Amino acid sequence: MKFYRYCFVFAACCALLACCVGCKKDSGSRAGLVPAAGVVMYQGQPVADAEIEMRPESDTQPNCVAVGRTDAQGKFTLMTDRPNDGALPGKYKTVVKKQAQTINGKPREEYEKELRESGDDVVFDKNKIKTEDLVPSKYSDPINTPLIVEIPAKGDKNITITLED
Repeated sequence: MKFYRYCFVFAACCALLACCVGCKKDSGSRAGLVPAAGVVMYQGQPVADAEIEMRPESDTQPNCVAVGRTDAQGKFTLMTDRPNDGALPGKYKTVVKKQAQTINGKPREEYEKELRESGDDVVFDKNKIKTEDLVPSKYSDPINTPLIVEIPAKGDKNITITLED
């Protein structure tokens, strides 16, 4: 689980860095951010522990990336440079990722836990790591994702992102 947290933190930091440069360039402040939250659904079920990244669809829109992560009920709240601060109004190309990693046929966390409990160093051949998308991979491509989400001028706390096969 730590690996996923590190990946999410790294991705969030990269997005925040891009956002800090882009969001602040236009106004010099966080002015204009509105509440943005919702739920991600796939096959009629909420998607837990998914990463969400929203990038402006248009070149005329300020370069302000918003990110979030779903909870156990598939709910998320977007942020730019501060937790839960929302997003700028506009249309966004939206990426949703949820992946699982296995090593020797076991979930990565379980494999690492067994190594630690046996007293062995947590070292393994990276070529044996298999990554599987748990939602359709078309949603993880920031350029070709079919998802477009519009954040209205007053914000939206009931965004529903529905993933399809």
